Amino acid sequence: MTGRFDGLDRVRAGAMLLGVVYHATYAFIPDVGPWFPVQARATSTVFVAVAGVIHAVRMPVFFALSGFFAALVLDKRGAGFLGDRFRRLMVPFFVATPLSVMADTAIRRLALREGVMDARYDVQGDWVLRPLHLWFLEYLFLFCLAAWLLSKTRLTARLDGLFARAPEVLVAGGLLTFGAQHFVGEPQPAFSFAPQVASLLAFGPFFALGWALHRARTSTDALTRRAWPMVLAALVTCLVVFTRPLQWQPPGQALAAVAAWLMTLGVMGLALRPGSRSPGLLVQSAYWVYLVHHPLVQLGQVLVARREWPVWLSYGAVVLGTFAVSFGSYALVVRHTPLAGWLGSAPGHQRASKVSERT
Repeated sequence: MTGRFDGLDRVRAGAMLLGVVYHATYAFIPDVGPWFPVQARATSTVFVAVAGVIHAVRMPVFFALSGFFAALVLDKRGAGFLGDRFRRLMVPFFVATPLSVMADTAIRRLALREGVMDARYDVQGDWVLRPLHLWFLEYLFLFCLAAWLLSKTRLTARLDGLFARAPEVLVAGGLLTFGAQHFVGEPQPAFSFAPQVASLLAFGPFFALGWALHRARTSTDALTRRAWPMVLAALVTCLVVFTRPLQWQPPGQALAAVAAWLMTLGVMGLALRPGSRSPGLLVQSAYWVYLVHHPLVQLGQVLVARREWPVWLSYGAVVLGTFAVSFGSYALVVRHTPLAGWLGSAPGHQRASKVSERT
């Protein structure tokens, strides 16, 4: 039987594209000025909940998917694993970071001139060297390096039995996530190139979960059967937490951590169900869209921040404008050029990444 992972590929693309939706919320959150360079006139507390729910589950799901595909690439590439991961992750990181830093500085200075930056925002228009939205590339490579080193030892930890019979037990990982956050602190990887213990502890276990799921990919019937209840439980939990002050309290933070594990397991279970189709434009373009979206989002926020528009119109203009420019640039600059192969977004590369396996 041929095993393909089109569903997982689509979910990974969705997690990247959801980054646009998430980052666009911040300018429209009431009194966000001390923590974000753009404060729009039109705001809504709804965006507090929207940002909270997306933030709680998006990156855990993404890192778990990345762990799954990293294990797949190791099986396929063998000795070429680290070279493949370096080209896929670190080369874009080194190329895009200087451009992102320059764009970030220019847009913050524009926000200052337009009067849409709060005086309490700490860096104002200064040059600041930080990874911004590209931080995940550095951490993914570190996790790949750690997994490759462990693969050279005799240390193994297989979860086939749990995935086959009781995947819900793995939700207990949420307590570990909460414990790490409570004792080590909130991960803030976008502000420093130095790997942070809090960020490693926050996202490393999800990468390991995805890696273990690939090793147990022939034993996921129970996971796929229970996927929808897990997803629904995660959504309900997130809504309870992020529509109340509970999100700022330890019980709420613990519930959010559990929801992240529920959502990750549920989404991956759904994506592993039978059925596949060739990757479409959204899947092919997702990596590029994520690489270029951040300055586009912030520029859009600056342009609408002083408008007397309804908040949802302003927010929608930022999101739709960002997608239009990023998708357009993908079609014109990437899709039919060597960049597509370099970013792993060419249709041929997408098909090749889904190797045939016995199940």
